[in-house]
Amino acid sequence: MLKYRILALLLALFLFRGQALAADTLNIGALPAADSLLLYAAKEDGVFAAHDLQVNVVPFQSALELGAAMRAGSLDGHFGDIINVLMQNESGAPQIIVATTSHSTPEARFFGLAVSPSSSARSLADLKGRPCAIGRATIVEFVLDTLLARENAAGTLEKSDIRQIPVRLQMLLSGRMESALLPEPLLSLVEGQGARVLLDDRKLNLPLAVIALKKPAQGDEAAFADRVKRFRAALAEEAARINADPETYKAMMQKFKLLSPQAAAHYRMLRFEEPLTPLGLPSEEDVRRYADWMKQNRILKKDLPPLAGIVFQEEQ
Repeated sequence: MLKYRILALLLALFLFRGQALAADTLNIGALPAADSLLLYAAKEDGVFAAHDLQVNVVPFQSALELGAAMRAGSLDGHFGDIINVLMQNESGAPQIIVATTSHSTPEARFFGLAVSPSSSARSLADLKGRPCAIGRATIVEFVLDTLLARENAAGTLEKSDIRQIPVRLQMLLSGRMESALLPEPLLSLVEGQGARVLLDDRKLNLPLAVIALKKPAQGDEAAFADRVKRFRAALAEEAARINADPETYKAMMQKFKLLSPQAAAHYRMLRFEEPLTPLGLPSEEDVRRYADWMKQNRILKKDLPPLAGIVFQEEQ
């Protein structure tokens, strides 16, 4: 009898351990922006594993495809932006922002408005009424609107919805699209091929890219909080590595196809600046700014829930 009880106990412990390991496996979707390097590098360097996390980075070429995967339940989280997080929360795929990977500062460029190498445009006025390639209802459209409003030039450009980032890039370089709003490192790539950047995001003072994880089921909040703390600790550790050895990680960006050889010579390597990144979290004012734009553009229909339902709350 005792033997069977011991076997049952060992089996229960084995099953519990298997469940714990499964719970700490995270499949995270990522778009091909420069700061998604943080996820790839933390996995490559074994930093996630050192914090008892198995993270699989799943690449996507558009926010639309990534959002569909989140709603389908095939991902545990994603690297993206606040707009996608708010959309997913409203459409039934609730998630919580756990880190900020890029925040605009005077020293760092993440998005910019570029004109084709074949274009003669030298100013916004030269582009009036002409098409600009963007991804509608994404951070790209938000940044474009914010930049144009800052220049008192709202409505200057005719927006053309080109969802896939590589297609947007090729249309700009080929001259089929005169201008496009692009993220780094693609912005550096097109500059290296003769495009000109007319506006960029360095004065916006906004969180631009975030990592969000699927909201835990009721009763799993404590385990989720522990997992998030380990995840954030791993991100902070990897950010310090990248800051300390930028050239090594520029090479890693090329390995994971986040930076082309053509762009590498022109690209100024990103830095993660405390306290804004990677452990910084969007404020209520930050989230409200995005939500207001989304409501104005009829992307968000419901009222914004409390910040605690959208952004991870650290224990004080």
